[in-house]
Amino acid sequence: MLYSIVLIIFTLLFFSVYGEKVYVSIYVIPVALIAMTCGPYIGIAATIILGFSIFFLQEYNLSQRFSIHEVTTILCLLILAWLVGQISQISILHTLQLAKEKKFLSGLIETFSGGIIITNLKGEIILCNKEIENIFKINKSNLMGQMETLLWYDCSPPVFQWPQNFNNLEITTGSKSYLVSRFILTGPGPEEICYATVINDITEHKQQQLQLQRLATLSAVGELAAGAAHEIRNPLTTVRGFLQLLREKVTDPRTAELSQLAIEEVDHINNIVTSMLQLAKPENGQIGPLDINQIINETWDLYTYSGIRKGISYEKELAYGLPLLAGNAKQIKQVLLNLLKNAENACNPGDKIKVNTYVDNHVICLSVTDTGKGIVPEQLEKIFNPFYTTSSSGTGLGLAICNRIVADHQGTIKVDSQPGMGTTFTVCFRSIDVYKSNHQQ
Repeated sequence: MLYSIVLIIFTLLFFSVYGEKVYVSIYVIPVALIAMTCGPYIGIAATIILGFSIFFLQEYNLSQRFSIHEVTTILCLLILAWLVGQISQISILHTLQLAKEKKFLSGLIETFSGGIIITNLKGEIILCNKEIENIFKINKSNLMGQMETLLWYDCSPPVFQWPQNFNNLEITTGSKSYLVSRFILTGPGPEEICYATVINDITEHKQQQLQLQRLATLSAVGELAAGAAHEIRNPLTTVRGFLQLLREKVTDPRTAELSQLAIEEVDHINNIVTSMLQLAKPENGQIGPLDINQIINETWDLYTYSGIRKGISYEKELAYGLPLLAGNAKQIKQVLLNLLKNAENACNPGDKIKVNTYVDNHVICLSVTDTGKGIVPEQLEKIFNPFYTTSSSGTGLGLAICNRIVADHQGTIKVDSQPGMGTTFTVCFRSIDVYKSNHQQ
């Protein structure tokens, strides 16, 4: 700042003295440009060479003495070169320092596991880290200068309802959940205020919370169901026995037909009671190494038979060489059967059901995908609840039992569905090596 004030005063004095001598004043331009681009020392050197050529070479008489006017002009140009060079050097150093600080800040925010967006007062993105690309699936170079609100066009709560400065606001967009915090970064002036938005993906955490809630519900409902099932099963056995006796004793065909229908309904009740007992406590079995692909291949024809007869096509894509999982074969088969049955019930003739196996981050995954009617969002949160069903013939216990079995295997089950497009259930299990390692600890 001091150099700039001195330069302005000096320039005004210089032009007031040499204003009429344009051929002298015009030399200020090259001197200033050289000093500005190359620094004060090269600017001074260039001034000496320029002054020598101006006042002596053009006279073709090198023996001529310097006049006071010429010496004064050269000194003025030297001072001008030094002042301009100093100001230029300070400006360059300031620019380099800003670039260095910006690089440090960029490197710093890249170390964070969450996404970080820095916007100016207008809401335009001026800086973000690599994680933002993973969250929004957009190259961060394309985000510079764009409005941050465009990234949150489909979220709940809507972005226009967000406060300016907040901590830990849960945002839902699509199937993802994020914990968002925003801070105000103040600069020297009011126009230098920025906003830093920190985004953490909490989808997995929310799923784990939901899983715990489901397990608590299952435990409570299971205990209640187990007590009721034992009380119901004994009378059912007696009722079924008398109905069988009645069917054999009566001679009227209509009465025999009604007796058989009553027996079938009793058997249906008994199946529900059995499912309730299984929900309370799945059948115990030994945990051992299992090949998920082998289980699928062994049961494939049996589990797909009814669907093929309805006109549904089946496909399996198995990643061979998968690690062995730790599980009970009978229970894993039941999970597969329930998922295929659900997919079959959601499909119409011409639809397709596909079974995939793969490894994701050392976890063995099984997915069942159908192209059926899909599940509306309001139902997705309830499908694992006991006795919840949208089918007139279902008990609402199939997926609840799947959830219980998977939880007992310390695995995860999740669903992704779009109405009219289809549904994918994905079940993930730990490998036998991870299972043994955890139990040894």
